[in-house]
Amino acid sequence: MFRNKELFLTGRGKSIMDVEMEKRKFLNLCGKRDRALLSDEKRMTLGDMERLTYLTEFFELENYGIALWKEFGDDVKEPFEAMMKMLDEPECIEDRWLDDEAKGEKWLLEFQELALTEEYREWIRNYIDKKYEERGLPYPTGADFD
Repeated sequence: MFRNKELFLTGRGKSIMDVEMEKRKFLNLCGKRDRALLSDEKRMTLGDMERLTYLTEFFELENYGIALWKEFGDDVKEPFEAMMKMLDEPECIEDRWLDDEAKGEKWLLEFQELALTEEYREWIRNYIDKKYEERGLPYPTGADFD
C-alpha cells in the first residue's frame, strides 16, 4: 500500500520525515544535557518533559513535541499520573504553578545559554525576541527572575 515509510502519516497529518526534520532542528539547538536526555543517555524526568514540551511548542516544533511524549511518556507516566491526581484535589484548583509564564521565560533563557555554538545562541535570541515582539512583550532577561 505505501511505497516507503515517509509516505505513512503520523498523527496530525505530518509524515515521519517531517517529525525527523523537526527533531534535527531541535537537536541542533539543544545543549549537551538536553542531547543526553533525548538520546537516552540520561533519564528523563517529568520536569524535563514539561520543559522540553514547552520549548518544542515555543519553537513551533509541535510534531516533535508529540513524538517526545510517544518516546519518553512511559518514563514519566507514574509522576505525571501522581501530579494529575494531586491537581484534582480541591486545594489545588486555584493553584496556577503549571501556567507560570516566568518558568517558561527562564527555560527559554537557559536553553539559549546552553546552545552549543554562538551562532545557535544568536538564532535563539532573535527568535525569542521576534516571538515576544509579536506579543508586545520585552525580551526576558535574567534580572526578571531575581
